[in-house]
Amino acid sequence: MEALNLDVDKEDTKRRIEELISVNKELVEIRNQQKFTATGRIARMIAHEVRNPLTNINLAVEQLRAEFPPEANSRFLFDMIERNSKRINQIISELLDSTKFSQLHFSTNSLKEILEESMQDSEISTLLKHVQIIKNYAADAETICVDREKLKIAFLHIIKNALQAMEGSEHPRLTIETSKLAGKLIIVISDTGCGMDVEAQSKVFEPYYTTKAGSHGLGLTTTQNIILNHEGNINLTSEAGKGTSFKIRIGQGGVN
Repeated sequence: MEALNLDVDKEDTKRRIEELISVNKELVEIRNQQKFTATGRIARMIAHEVRNPLTNINLAVEQLRAEFPPEANSRFLFDMIERNSKRINQIISELLDSTKFSQLHFSTNSLKEILEESMQDSEISTLLKHVQIIKNYAADAETICVDREKLKIAFLHIIKNALQAMEGSEHPRLTIETSKLAGKLIIVISDTGCGMDVEAQSKVFEPYYTTKAGSHGLGLTTTQNIILNHEGNINLTSEAGKGTSFKIRIGQGGVN
């Protein structure tokens, strides 16, 4: 009788642990969604506050062009102001695009084809020639209803991030796996790069966070945006010096 009670207690404990894990996952997803929504709201506020004076600057430059003689020095200065004004406006547009819920165009696609096309992109195809690529595509995780082009962009940013992390690595390896669990498609993209510490992991999806020279830090923000727009979720595990693994979960019909 005592042994039976122990078995019951073990089963009850196991069930409670599974429930806690499930609830924790839901809380993480809710937190990510709330964080994304708040980031978008802040981005819109910043855009409004910056674009108003930017418009005044552009109008002032137009007026000054009309009033000043077209000397080489003044033209150079006016051109510089306009060029940088356009750059600021472009940065604002990129920020807004990476943090807003956008309209999706769903169609039935091959998940394998989308992943393969992402790796054939001209920006990374040459770099991939020097990397060992391991692919493990599950047969039951083949068909998916998504916005093909946007999901391809999401994968592309992750792969680019992986390649950058593996620069200088002696044995660079990229692993791409797909599977199906509880009606959801799971995509895992892993690298053997430099990895990230805990602080970097907590900031990796934030706009403009980057540790790389020449990067705007919007790639993974855009990736998260696309996945959340599909009502999916994305998270990562990483260890400094060993590599990073991004895990995406998305409904086979495009929604969870």
